[in-house]
Amino acid sequence: MMNTTAFWCGMGTGIVAGAAVAMMAGSRQQSMKTPVGKAMQKAGVAMDHAMDSFITAMEK
Repeated sequence: MMNTTAFWCGMGTGIVAGAAVAMMAGSRQQSMKTPVGKAMQKAGVAMDHAMDSFITAMEK
């Protein structure tokens, strides 16, 4: 049986690590003109909101 605390800590660590890699890889400021670029930008914004919700839930 998986410990839920360990699961959420692992998920949080993975999200933070992924966000750090994305920030390093996407340090160039280019406009997102292609559909794939726009989709990636929307996914990044959604991930930011999810991380904010996760942190808020962990603080409660």
